[in-house]
Amino acid sequence: MKKQLLFIAVLLCACLAGSCKDDDPAAPDSLYMHSTSGTVEAAAGTQSVTIYTTCGWKATRECSFIQLRSKAEVFLRQMSNMGVTTVEGKSGYGLDKETELLQLKVMRSLNNDEHKRVDIVSTFLGAHAVPEEYKGRTDEYLDFIISDVLPCVAKNELAEFCDVFCEQGVFSVEQSRRLLQAAKEYGLGLKLHADEIVPLGGAELAAELSAVSADHLLHASDTGIRAMRDAGTVATLLPLTAFALKEPYARGREMIDSGCAVALATDLNPGSCFSGSIPLTFALACIYMHLTIEEAITALTLNGAAALNRADSIGSIEVGKKGDFVVLNSDNYHFLPYYVGMNCVNTTIKEGVIYPIL
Repeated sequence: MKKQLLFIAVLLCACLAGSCKDDDPAAPDSLYMHSTSGTVEAAAGTQSVTIYTTCGWKATRECSFIQLRSKAEVFLRQMSNMGVTTVEGKSGYGLDKETELLQLKVMRSLNNDEHKRVDIVSTFLGAHAVPEEYKGRTDEYLDFIISDVLPCVAKNELAEFCDVFCEQGVFSVEQSRRLLQAAKEYGLGLKLHADEIVPLGGAELAAELSAVSADHLLHASDTGIRAMRDAGTVATLLPLTAFALKEPYARGREMIDSGCAVALATDLNPGSCFSGSIPLTFALACIYMHLTIEEAITALTLNGAAALNRADSIGSIEVGKKGDFVVLNSDNYHFLPYYVGMNCVNTTIKEGVIYPIL
């Protein structure tokens, strides 16, 4: 008898970000990532860091609806083959009104497809970075997002959540608070990219605003972790990004021990982590973040659902919930972190529909 487990992977930076120029030999550097090294003031003192900012917006702005949708379909099929039944898709790779809305419309189109194998939960991440045309004018860009883009997102019901990259050199704690308070007034759920590069206070802000989840948290403070625990904010950890950027892993073990709910996600994106591997995510969480196998399963399933406000309908096999689960090719789940990076899914079942992995 094969073990049956439900895997829900949270896709944090949308697979809809523009990698449309696959034929461009310079694409990996010129389109996807820009890095600058510098010295920043952090809570722990002055330290030298490398700050990665995505510039996939150049390619994304040049993509049509059909191009973005076709790219996304490929990624979604790959995710389904790894047992994924629900993902979070974020915009944030257009950084202008037209392209931000376009990404969200592509997600809606995919979600309305009667033959879909993966549900998409959409998040508006227009405040992912400051585009070149607003360089040195971050507050003006934030005004533009709040006054011009956010109302359209809400009016057309294009997103369920709003996110912001709260980080040194991107959006400050106060700027992030201003955007998220505006998003809350429009009825959107709140999320943050928090404390990824330095301990800025993003975890504390997430707790203050009762955000549904906060992502990354590589440098979250003890105070921030406790505050998230008390507020019920889910800590969504992304070990693939730490692996790709050669950064320290988030303190998953300490977060769980403190009573904080921890979810795991892939962070597939064209800037800092071009991987959606569930098997590798699972292994890294167990090996480097010291989660037990059972904790990693919970983080990928029930807590992943909680990070999307869906723990009442998915995330576990219970009467009344959707029939979303996977059949593994072994009768022992302890092998999941042992086969590092190797897919062990035999069949994905989405709302009772069987999809064998060929």
